[in-house]
Amino acid sequence: MKGKMLNSLTITTILALLVGCNVALAEKGETEKLYDFDEKVHYYQTKIDDNNYHLEIQSDDYQHFKNQSVFLLRYADRLCRGNPFMLKVTDGVQEYDRFPTKPRKYQPPLTVLLQCETEPAKK
Repeated sequence: MKGKMLNSLTITTILALLVGCNVALAEKGETEKLYDFDEKVHYYQTKIDDNNYHLEIQSDDYQHFKNQSVFLLRYADRLCRGNPFMLKVTDGVQEYDRFPTKPRKYQPPLTVLLQCETEPAKK
């Protein structure tokens, strides 16, 4: 009985580690539709090459924009494996109105190009 529980615990721990460390990496040119459970963000990812990505974060409401922005920074760092990166926002930055007086129009997705810097080769 003790051996079965130990095996079950080991398998559960390994699966949890694999899921927690998983970074979705699309093949070059393919767009993947993904979801981040921590920030509750739907997004599309296209791998342009080994160091460049196109990310499109789906907008759902004004309050959620903060989560989308935090997700973007964390996810860019993860995709670039801790190396410096550059984000170029191409569309979707929402305006900030504390008390909107009229209904908001549809907000486009937050669209960015992510460029990961690589460490220079040591001679």
